[in-house]
Amino acid sequence: MTNQRQKKIGLLLIIFAVTFMITAGFTAQKKVYGQDAVANPKTVKILFIGNSHTYYNNMPEMVKGLAKADGIECEISSITASSYKLSKFANKTDAYGAKVYSALTTSKWDYVVLQENRKTLVESETSMESSVSILHKLIKDAGAKMVIYATHPDEVGNTFTVNSKSIYLTNFQIEQILTRRNFKVSNDYDGLVAASGTNFMRTIIDHPEIPVYRSDKLHPTVQGSYLAACTIYYTIFNKSPYGNEFMPQSIYDDENLLANMTGEEAATLQEMADGCLTLNKYSSTINKGESAKLNAVFNANRDNEVLDLYTNKILWNSVDLNGISINRMTGEYTALKTGKYLVMATTDSGLIRYSTIHVKQPATALEIKENKIIKLVSGGSKKYTTTMEPSDTTDKITWTSNYPEIATVSFSGNVTAKTVGIAKITATTTSGVKAYRYVRVKLKAPTNVKVKKLSTKAKGKKYANIKVSWKKNSKAVKYYVYRKSSTNKTYKRIATTTTAKYTDKNKFKKRTYYYKIKAIYSNTKLNSDNSSVHSINI
Repeated sequence: MTNQRQKKIGLLLIIFAVTFMITAGFTAQKKVYGQDAVANPKTVKILFIGNSHTYYNNMPEMVKGLAKADGIECEISSITASSYKLSKFANKTDAYGAKVYSALTTSKWDYVVLQENRKTLVESETSMESSVSILHKLIKDAGAKMVIYATHPDEVGNTFTVNSKSIYLTNFQIEQILTRRNFKVSNDYDGLVAASGTNFMRTIIDHPEIPVYRSDKLHPTVQGSYLAACTIYYTIFNKSPYGNEFMPQSIYDDENLLANMTGEEAATLQEMADGCLTLNKYSSTINKGESAKLNAVFNANRDNEVLDLYTNKILWNSVDLNGISINRMTGEYTALKTGKYLVMATTDSGLIRYSTIHVKQPATALEIKENKIIKLVSGGSKKYTTTMEPSDTTDKITWTSNYPEIATVSFSGNVTAKTVGIAKITATTTSGVKAYRYVRVKLKAPTNVKVKKLSTKAKGKKYANIKVSWKKNSKAVKYYVYRKSSTNKTYKRIATTTTAKYTDKNKFKKRTYYYKIKAIYSNTKLNSDNSSVHSINI
């Protein structure tokens, strides 16, 4: 350690001691330390959800201590369980999941910090994605901002099962996977990432003398939890922990959470959590073939010796060069292929941030394959099928009906007839290309048709009268009655009636007569089909 750094830490500790002596007499009268520092104090409510990486050493309370020392009053709550995955916390039938559901639906929060099980995230990122999709809605409804706590890797690496294969990963490889996947999920939901794992790696490289791991080489020591707390505090409040007075034996550590670490270690860990790399966009959308630029800024306290040890020059990389081509020096990139891609900004001091780029391909043409007018009756349905160009378009289709009371259309293009009339069905791509078709909802063909010989007198013994009746359709304005007297003859319209019955008089006996009925609408294009044929031999 340089003499300059030793002097700085010593001076910092003296300041803490003097501050303690001056203010000790006032603490008995006022227990809330942060309120004197803000004119209009607001209690910030933070809920932590995670496993042992969160609850070890009471890390959430350390975040509260850092805030209190900066004049920010916090209300901290935690729902934690050993080895738990977010999938269990997202399941309200689980014992702890039920607690999470209750906390998010019965209270308002400012921030909710989610911590995924590191083994789960290394072996399957989709599990976290599906869990966060459930939890994020609850978090948003609770008025909170989601914060992903990207935890540290194993100290010396470990073996994981990836795609049914056992594979050994170094601590660096684990940290890279954890950080990348946490950013990927967070970026999709406009969340924040507290990259604690990155700061762990930087610390064990630059300051191996500070024990941030317990003997199990996985769980954090008090020093490790303090580093995580500093990282989370900086992420939530955008306030550097550098120089924060929440230190061992300070008035702000009234629960002695930091008793097992030294002031020198705390100052160094604040320094390691101080460096911050921020991007102008953590999620953006661009069309295939277009170019854009990402910007990143490195921030650190001017007294931080990290500035002296590293250049902190920012370099850019694309996780998938087939999808995004990026200039390593400038951050200018070109979208080469449709999909969702990550690019990362890094510094030689070990800081890393990821940005998600969604590459889209707008549709240039849209065709509905069914060229003819669809003809349906009430309750009937028909599905439209479409093609879009180019073949790799990422556009989606939205379907609408100008008269949904006549015919509705589902999100997939399935049309359902409701009542008689004509509706225009329009398909619109995300980029605005449109195509349309018409649906005719016709009258239903008459049903319950009955044909019988009447006992009423005809004009002679050789004749008889025949009554034809059917079920009335309230939408029909009239009916056509068709008849033929032989199978080899054609039907002729013999009557038009506004009632649901007709008497065919003076028909020759010993013959068979065939009848069918058609319902007529005011718009003849919506007339029904003919009813089924009914016959009678008299």
